[in-house]
Amino acid sequence: MSTPFQNRLVGSSIVAAVIIIFLPGILDGKKKSDQDGFEPIPQTPAFIGNTTKKPFPEQKLIIKKRVEFDKKDKQEQAVETKIKVTPSTKVKPVISSITKPKLGKQPAKAVNKEAWVIQLGSFRHRANVNELLAKLKKNGYVAFTKPIKTKKGTLIKVLVGPELIKSSLIKKLPALKKLTNVQGRVAQFYPTK
Repeated sequence: MSTPFQNRLVGSSIVAAVIIIFLPGILDGKKKSDQDGFEPIPQTPAFIGNTTKKPFPEQKLIIKKRVEFDKKDKQEQAVETKIKVTPSTKVKPVISSITKPKLGKQPAKAVNKEAWVIQLGSFRHRANVNELLAKLKKNGYVAFTKPIKTKKGTLIKVLVGPELIKSSLIKKLPALKKLTNVQGRVAQFYPTK
């Protein structure tokens, strides 16, 4: 059994809901669109004028001759000359007299698409790996790690390199053994994708 207070409460909530839903629509009246104030963008008019194709004025082209130095006076005075180019004039390219520096003995040639690394070992504990990496980087070696999965769990390989010339890595093996007390071996490098 409902009490008169509950009846009044339900009735007033229904009246309030009707007012909230329908009163704004009644008071607004006719809705006016804001689109009335906009004008359409006019189309671009087609070009009616004449187009002329002018040739490039090759006869008036001026070329600056290369800078020459007067060696007799031992003063470097720049001499600049201008040449009018006609269809019969041939222009010779200026060749630079830059000499290549002497580099000494060149390294052995690398084989295309092959790279090499020194594999120092595989370690289970990350602390040992971090200690070895710090020692290698402190002494100027480029080193990185690569995790591998084995039957006994995940191991971390420590690698030095990569380099394109295998013989240069072979020469580093004795110094690495002395530094790390680990006998490394040269292996082919396969980058991960």
